[in-house]
Amino acid sequence: MVVKNVIEGGVEQVDLSTQCRDVEIRAVSIANTTTDGKGYDITLRRTGTGDDIGGIKIVISNGTAFSEPKEFGVALEPLETQTRTVTFTNGVTDPNKMELTVYFINDLGEVQICPITIDEEF
Repeated sequence: MVVKNVIEGGVEQVDLSTQCRDVEIRAVSIANTTTDGKGYDITLRRTGTGDDIGGIKIVISNGTAFSEPKEFGVALEPLETQTRTVTFTNGVTDPNKMELTVYFINDLGEVQICPITIDEEF
């Protein structure tokens, strides 16, 4: 039974890595919507195909200050572009980098975060 669990766990990791590699997300734009650096209109485009994703987490930074991870608010379909207003608790002045992390929801309803982070610089 222990060997079976180890093998199944390894297969799940391989499947997740394959799923993550097949998803291509690009940041199209980021625009500050507030004076305190906490609100941004962020536009993302999913250029790849692959499986349905659970969602996307975003972190913005300016090289020294980093926001907390925030949910983009919509799971992009293949070839879809969406703009969402994302409000961060801690503001970042003049961000020039965005980190995007895709995640999937497995059959048990658990979040599986991709080990691959997409870095976009502006």
